[in-house]
Amino acid sequence: MKKSFAYLLVALFLGCSAAVIAAESSLEKQTPEQLESLESRAAAGNEKAQMKLAIMYLEGNGVSADTDKALFYYRLAAERDIAFAQHRLARLYLDNDHVEPDPAKALAWLLRAAKLGLVQAQLDLSQLYEDGTGINRDFVKAYKWLSIASSLTDRNLEPRQVELEAKMTFTELAQANLLSRICILTAYQDC
Repeated sequence: MKKSFAYLLVALFLGCSAAVIAAESSLEKQTPEQLESLESRAAAGNEKAQMKLAIMYLEGNGVSADTDKALFYYRLAAERDIAFAQHRLARLYLDNDHVEPDPAKALAWLLRAAKLGLVQAQLDLSQLYEDGTGINRDFVKAYKWLSIASSLTDRNLEPRQVELEAKMTFTELAQANLLSRICILTAYQDC
């Protein structure tokens, strides 16, 4: 019960859709009939069912843990532009807990989620560009996404911005600020 409540809080904090929140907060043991029904709804495009199955298979909640099936259902939801699913896929490819790390796949999913306005994806994207782990380090892109995330949240990101600014030239900082404004003004169409 505590785990479901924690998922609900995380989903609310990340600004997830009602379907995702419902999927995260209702992880109980499934009968074979319920599982078949859930899989049928997921195959028909039901986002709640896709997210619920992804979580169930990833964590072995009510079913045998199966990372491949979890990735499959996360991808189904992610392809339907569910930012939370895109972010979860990216984290799976970054965290090295369930799948082999793949920074390129993580970057692609983070970009999609960030362009949908998911602040945590924007922050993770910024960190990925700043660290350059598995991708080319790019302080301009790191600062751009940090600046965008800062405009969408009330979290105090100023210390991180100051730290990143110290690594950048004046020209890089000006370019990053311009790119973040363009991205915001074009509703993430030109990021």
